[in-house]
Amino acid sequence: MPGIIRTVAGDMDTEQLGWCQCHEHLFLRRGEPYKVSKALCMEDYDKSLGELKEYYRAEGVSIVDAQPVYAGRMASALRKASQESGVHIIASTGFHKAAFYESSSPVFSMSQKDLTDLFIAELEEGMKEDGRSLPSRAGIIKVAVDRGGCDATPAYSRLFGAAVAASAETGAAIMAHFEPDTDVFQLIDKMDAAGIPPARLIACHLDRARIDAGYHRQVACTGAYLEYDTINRLKYVSNESEIHLIRQMLEYGLEDHLLLSLDTTNERLRTYGSSMGLDYILTVFRPMLEKNGVLDSTVRKMMIANPSKAIAVMK
Repeated sequence: MPGIIRTVAGDMDTEQLGWCQCHEHLFLRRGEPYKVSKALCMEDYDKSLGELKEYYRAEGVSIVDAQPVYAGRMASALRKASQESGVHIIASTGFHKAAFYESSSPVFSMSQKDLTDLFIAELEEGMKEDGRSLPSRAGIIKVAVDRGGCDATPAYSRLFGAAVAASAETGAAIMAHFEPDTDVFQLIDKMDAAGIPPARLIACHLDRARIDAGYHRQVACTGAYLEYDTINRLKYVSNESEIHLIRQMLEYGLEDHLLLSLDTTNERLRTYGSSMGLDYILTVFRPMLEKNGVLDSTVRKMMIANPSKAIAVMK
């Protein structure tokens, strides 16, 4: 069945998704992530709104905000910005790396059942913010596979157990951050044990965390989606290398399993002082792909058709 897209403004048909970047950070309160990297703070509403408006003018239609609950997510800002920019925003519940939370964060003290209930409630009732429940709902479950894997600590074991259980209950997809050299198949196995097919997994950052086209091929052949977001992150790989990787995957015949995004920070947003913005794929990288032999129909599949399946809530 096709499922639906759950945005912060309500549910819509998958056909309405349009051009969609599946892993961005639009708003992020200053907190523990900022202590890790000064790039991890986007709390200026007008600047982030300005990025969304530029994205919309470049024909961007939808976008996934990958900041989960208790990790600096600004849920109410997402709804307001969606209304004011015209961009459909899909918000995330779930969890990020342990380093992005204060030691007193509820993610470390809640039981697996309570975490499961929280994630389900955010998907089906409303996101939590400042002790209240908002009318807008999350549409995807974010997880983070840290060094050491899904069971690196008891807290991680509870969090992954809760995320998988919430996905099984709600039909929401799982979007996974992967640290260098972590194993996608460990998470696929956890999902399989809960009856969740690999097609419900979006594996992020492998284009910098594990640059091995053969391994990527193995992951994609399970049915999982690979979300490449190291575009114009030149400290990791060049755009030429990124395009080469994409073309390798296309040569393997895996165009149905690729998604593209930018994984934005304040260092990658024009309104915060960068030389690029949220519209970079549409205005710069898309023409680069086409000059390197990637057909427009293939780009549209990676950015429209594939996301409409990957992030749909199947219930």
